[in-house]
Amino acid sequence: MRSTIASRLLAAAALCASIPAAGAAQVCTVQARPFGALSSGEQVTAYTIRNRQLAATVLDYGGILYAIEAPDRDGVARNVVRTLDGLRQYESNGSFSRIIGRFAGRIDRGGFTLDGQRHDLAARPDGVSVHGGPRGFGARMWRAEQAPCGVDLSLTSPDGDNGFPGRLEVAARFRLDGGDLRIDYTAATDKPTVVNLTHHAFFNLSDAPTVHGHTLVVNAGHWLPTDDKRVPTGAIAPVHGALDLRLGSEVGAVANAEEDVVRNNKGLDHTFVLDTRHAATLADPASGRILEVFTTEPGLVVFSGNGFNGTLRDAEGEPLVRGAGLALETQHFPNSPNIPAFPSTVLRPGTPLRSTTVFRFRTAPPRAASR
Repeated sequence: MRSTIASRLLAAAALCASIPAAGAAQVCTVQARPFGALSSGEQVTAYTIRNRQLAATVLDYGGILYAIEAPDRDGVARNVVRTLDGLRQYESNGSFSRIIGRFAGRIDRGGFTLDGQRHDLAARPDGVSVHGGPRGFGARMWRAEQAPCGVDLSLTSPDGDNGFPGRLEVAARFRLDGGDLRIDYTAATDKPTVVNLTHHAFFNLSDAPTVHGHTLVVNAGHWLPTDDKRVPTGAIAPVHGALDLRLGSEVGAVANAEEDVVRNNKGLDHTFVLDTRHAATLADPASGRILEVFTTEPGLVVFSGNGFNGTLRDAEGEPLVRGAGLALETQHFPNSPNIPAFPSTVLRPGTPLRSTTVFRFRTAPPRAASR
């Protein structure tokens, strides 16, 4: 069954050559401003892209999504991504709301074998490499170039970077189009390698300190069971119980479910096998804000901020508590280099990687006036 599902996913990914744009006429501005300095002394720049519907701020450090200003049903805009209190906090939290690479998620066995050659990765003592290893792509300065309605980030990852083979040229293009924030990833290598890119933005569409009152739909009939190290085992299982999000569930009810499959992860931290390029819909009933996620990727990792305990604070000084934000990480499957039945993450010279994710913001209709 695994190979059948994997084949279907590969075919679906091939068909998803593009994702429809919002199509709204727009006037855009892009403004660059100094954001501060890293502990190394490197200067960080913030790029704010603004149209009539949204404003998105991207840092050239890690591709951090520092802000997305989105309106509620009454037209009142607020930042719907979680922040940290200054660059030092971002330096200490290398995956928070930023680009993840070379490889999103976990790779087990201390590395992988490709074309008969073993590649040992920078890994934890238990043999698991997480999010590409220490100082991954989200902890690096990217080259930035302003573009119409957006900003282009690029990065060179040298051969042997954290054990990954090949010199990799990576780009991430951020664009606003109406209510869409679109990210187009590309990558090219000079040696066979493996690549899995995503963005780890934490969303909170409300004024509340957590997303537990949001509702979440995930268009996935299957998910990836994991072992005690939270590494996919290779099984592809039908969703059931709390993990069946096809008709929508309240985030808090799922994150606090008593089922072992959720409780063992202390909340949502699961990879879903997507059925359609419309991956998920997150909605806040109180504000009327709605976020739809579209992607060319076969998987979606949903993470409900289970480890936040109030020790981190946001840019307004408010503590980040458990459930402060929800990450919707579009990607290939974790541990794919060690599981041939999963859709391949192998990248070869002459065949560049192309991947697109769209975060589409809209609002529910205004509430009817009481009589």
